[in-house]
Amino acid sequence: MSGNWKAICKTRDLLLNGYSQGVWLADIRGYSVKSGYDWLRLKETKLGWAKLIWNPMALPKHSFVNWLIMRNALNTKEKLHRLGIIPDDMCCICQAGSETVMHLFQQCHYFREILHLVCSWLQITEPQGNQIIWIGRRNWTLVHREVCLSVFMAVTYSIWQQRNSARLEGVILRPTALFVQCKNLMKIRLLNYLSRVKMSKDRDWITSLLS
Repeated sequence: MSGNWKAICKTRDLLLNGYSQGVWLADIRGYSVKSGYDWLRLKETKLGWAKLIWNPMALPKHSFVNWLIMRNALNTKEKLHRLGIIPDDMCCICQAGSETVMHLFQQCHYFREILHLVCSWLQITEPQGNQIIWIGRRNWTLVHREVCLSVFMAVTYSIWQQRNSARLEGVILRPTALFVQCKNLMKIRLLNYLSRVKMSKDRDWITSLLS
């Protein structure tokens, strides 16, 4: 067996062992846990957030990008700058801070403005810290949790798309326009989802979102 194949098999076994035990070691390859990893507290924590991300209400592409966000695996400018690939690490959207995962999806004024619009629409308070973890800790019904998670994941996916557009083409939608785009997409999802909702309070809430 070649050395490369042995390495692949070893990585596979580590992954299978980690997931089967419900635990993921963020520093499985030997690097230290810092910056974004501290924010997400991934080292030796249970994969509760994985169940939140891979829910049936969310689009697969939204779940995948949010999985990368939770793993701090997006190629942000801070990461590329640290590797010496690009000359600076300033946020492509606001140019007001280092473009890290935390900045893009928690601190950037572009995100904060959209967050306010989304929470007003969903009739919830604004999340503190990581939105996925925050929603997972709410004492909500399964329907309420899945809908809010899918909306936030659609928003973070769209913001990452806008970040790429800003970096590669110098073009970005206004926050209000991006919110309307996400809202219209989620309304289509909610119409299909509504037929499976049993509890009257959940149905009334979703109906209010569709109005």
